[in-house]
Amino acid sequence: MSSSFRYNLLRSVKPYTPFTSQLTKSMLRVLIQVSVHFIETKKSSSEVLSLALNKLTNAGHKIPPNFCELFTMVFLMLQIFLKYPKGVVKHNELRNCLMDDLNFTEEYADDICKVLLNHRDILSKNFSETKIDRVKMTKLQWRINISLSLNTVHIDKPTIVIHFKLQNREFRTLELPLSMFQQVRYNIALLLNELQSLQRRSALK
Repeated sequence: MSSSFRYNLLRSVKPYTPFTSQLTKSMLRVLIQVSVHFIETKKSSSEVLSLALNKLTNAGHKIPPNFCELFTMVFLMLQIFLKYPKGVVKHNELRNCLMDDLNFTEEYADDICKVLLNHRDILSKNFSETKIDRVKMTKLQWRINISLSLNTVHIDKPTIVIHFKLQNREFRTLELPLSMFQQVRYNIALLLNELQSLQRRSALK
């Protein structure tokens, strides 16, 4: 397995592994389905999340507290895998990484591997095409929400509200708990650091 693949997978997905205890087999399959659907279509993440919630609700499943984190975890695994050329990541190596490093059960690891490896070609094609076609963001604003109780001197946990303006003139609003916002900041800092490292390489000058 490419050492960079394992590094990127662990760096991006490891923070979400504490929530895997909330997964069930049927829920994992729904999350895989909607992640694939997101890759295959130009729908926004909010539309895809609504689709997943509807699927689970209609099937009588209880929505876990960290549903968004679980969706992000599954989608990141698919996304990172599809960025690597075919054949770089072997089946046994991917499976062992999911089980040993990310603590997925054997059954869950097999479900993920089956989708990634059996449908690799079509997923890679769709991923490269939709990645280019997705609507770009043109403006971003954010604020901190703090709720105060009227009866007692109590401050609820603050949340971060982010407003996006897209090229198609649509607006999106995303509300994040402080812990997830910190994770976003951390990942952006890592990305900027990697970009700076690439820019310092003589081959790119």
